[in-house]
Amino acid sequence: MSGTSLDGIDIACADLQLHGDELLVGYRGLISVPFGEETHQRILAVLPPASPGAQGICALDADLGHAYGVAFARARDELADGRADLAVLHGQTAYHWVDEKGMALGTLQLGNPAIIAEALGIPVISDLRSRDIAAGGQGAPLVPMFDCLLLSGPAGAGTAGGTGSLRGAAGVVNLGGIANLTVVACGQVVAAYDLGPAGALMDPAAWRASAGAMRFDVSGEIAASGRVRRDLLRLLASDPFFELTPPRSTGREHFNAAYLDSALRRVAPEPSPADVVATVTRLVVDQLAAAASRYGLRELILSGGGSRNTTTLRWLRSALPGTRIRTSDEVGVPTQAKEALAFAVLGFLSWHGLPGSVPAATGARRRPILGSITPGRGPLVLPPPVPMAPTSLRLIAPQP
Repeated sequence: MSGTSLDGIDIACADLQLHGDELLVGYRGLISVPFGEETHQRILAVLPPASPGAQGICALDADLGHAYGVAFARARDELADGRADLAVLHGQTAYHWVDEKGMALGTLQLGNPAIIAEALGIPVISDLRSRDIAAGGQGAPLVPMFDCLLLSGPAGAGTAGGTGSLRGAAGVVNLGGIANLTVVACGQVVAAYDLGPAGALMDPAAWRASAGAMRFDVSGEIAASGRVRRDLLRLLASDPFFELTPPRSTGREHFNAAYLDSALRRVAPEPSPADVVATVTRLVVDQLAAAASRYGLRELILSGGGSRNTTTLRWLRSALPGTRIRTSDEVGVPTQAKEALAFAVLGFLSWHGLPGSVPAATGARRRPILGSITPGRGPLVLPPPVPMAPTSLRLIAPQP
């Protein structure tokens, strides 16, 4: 997994097996490989509002494929005793095409799976979002399948999601480049959608406030040192995206550094760099607080890099005094590993011929089997169809 935060590659390793209607997950660990400055800048150079040529996109696709292959091999050797059966690749999102009506029309993730399959010699499942879009969905968010399985299992036994009513629903939020929310009640996804920008605006603001020394406001110190500019906050919150009815999705093709520059030109006097960081951080908090109130969330579980931002957590707890707020670490899933582990689960479902998207989250007409399979060095042999899809997930000790 390398997300819209553009910070690097996360590879989660797990033993996965179906046991009746339960998915057993033996989490072995995570390897994180930060992007070097050159790679980081090359990725930025193909993202909107840049207009890269075909050569630049092709070269980055191949180079990321090699980088992912090396990272996968390292995870296999260090976490799985040199043995792996299947690799699942999310890739680096270069563009997520959504029209003015909020309908997703296409999506492009870079990182050539053929290079990875050749390097590892095992099958690779990739391009997991496109099939959902082809079925009329947004292609995002896809993590709600994992969220629902997790909260329907033992890890969610103590959460508000098991209380049996919408007023007792639990929310799961991943704070990456884009913040996305899953609402679960009674073992079902009630709603799931992209809330709006998190790191997509917070990161460029922090980079500028630190004169290029920090790619992101890790602990929220910059935000805490500034003050929220209400005029800028109102301007950002008035973006038409926030008026779209879920399901909805977005990305850096809409919310990016140039978008923030445009907003700053429309307020006077010009905010200080620390005030900008505080304001875009407050934007995320306000969107989360509004969603928590809308769905009556008794609990909110945070993951992703943004969950380490103590200012975000402090402001969120202040805005939602009646909501229990904790991180996914507290339910057994490391915050940094959660999204990568979720895509491992999605790939495992596809490998067994099971759907991975949730129509309540993406708006798809049906529940498609996600992704494309690139064979390894030998013939492609799929497992036999399974009699039932899992309805819950249980974390277990990894196999020896």
